[in-house]
Amino acid sequence: MDLRSLELVKGPYAALRINQRLLPAGGPGSKLFPPTFEGGVYCFEQRRIDGETKHCVLLHSVAACANLHEEVLLDLAERGEIELPRMLVDFDAFPEIGHVSTLEASHRVFDAVFRDSELEGQPFSKHPLYKELSRSNAHNATALFAHSPHALLFGCWDSTGSAGGLGNKFARRLVSEIIGVGVERGETRGGVKQDQLGISRNVEIEIDKNGDWKPKGVLTGEKAERAKGTRPAEVNHGSILVGVDVEYVDEEIGGQYVRRRVPLRGGVTCDYALQTSVISLAGLRRLRFPIGANATPEQDDAARAVLCAMGLLAVAASRERGYALRSRCDLVPDGIAPVEVVHCDGSVQSFSLDGAGAIALYREAVEAAKKAGLPWRAEPLRLKPQAKLVKLIELSRVAAQGGE
Repeated sequence: MDLRSLELVKGPYAALRINQRLLPAGGPGSKLFPPTFEGGVYCFEQRRIDGETKHCVLLHSVAACANLHEEVLLDLAERGEIELPRMLVDFDAFPEIGHVSTLEASHRVFDAVFRDSELEGQPFSKHPLYKELSRSNAHNATALFAHSPHALLFGCWDSTGSAGGLGNKFARRLVSEIIGVGVERGETRGGVKQDQLGISRNVEIEIDKNGDWKPKGVLTGEKAERAKGTRPAEVNHGSILVGVDVEYVDEEIGGQYVRRRVPLRGGVTCDYALQTSVISLAGLRRLRFPIGANATPEQDDAARAVLCAMGLLAVAASRERGYALRSRCDLVPDGIAPVEVVHCDGSVQSFSLDGAGAIALYREAVEAAKKAGLPWRAEPLRLKPQAKLVKLIELSRVAAQGGE
């Protein structure tokens, strides 16, 4: 089939999907550590896969996968391999921060970092560009396309603008998540963190109000009393007993539910991991991109084609970069899954796409959008933090160091 993204958004297609199988980098059977949620628990659930009920666990959420994809797109843009409109806030006074882009901020272009910055000496929230972005909606998304097109792909919400929670929302057009399939809980056991200096627990210390400490003496006698907070362990010295947190779960065994005591945070093993990525072509078609009073189907299709190609590039490039999700949760592809084109009647066609092909597809779509007259700011738009934001960061640094 025609691989041009323009034909995909124009044709009778509902969605694109990639179902990519993944394996632990350590090989089959290696333990993986999912993200933990409140209480130290993993997100387990039953899913129907290939006609069977499978015990699954969440390895990377939709929001986390979006961040992974944005990280890859930003890297490609900074390397000069693709053009990608974006905004940056330069924190020159804080080298450890450097700059924050709309691909890194939690709420993208509508994040408080940008709202509380300034452009051309004016608070960004008062600048005409911000107002234009804030007015964007599904009937006119041209301003967002020109300055922050990834926000249309990954979703955004002007929740802190003048309209508050009634600000315009853009749903995700690319949704991706990673789960572990056929999961068994891992076990974790208690132990002791040995101290190489041989620091005894029977030594008392004294900690002053600034957090500094000094030795106080040695406790003698089996029943010697000590004041609270005087153990060397309070300042990370000495051997420390590592405990095990547990939870109680109800499991169905032989048609009956049995309550079982299981340790928390013991990792999992699974048959395989599965990343499911879906680009909603039907969702892209809801977006329109007029230029002034002029609105044409050709302009709409050209902009949608860029977003479609951007989504394919995000998935293909992140697959080639590898999946380092967190400590002890590295995954590698089990082969290369094809891109499936889902027709409006439910039938499916497939084509293969690697990172190089995805870059070429994206570049072609961008050039076509420019020829159609759509605005496209290829270079980053740089903002500066307002004085109040700088002061907030400075005070936060002081507070973190225990100052007043």
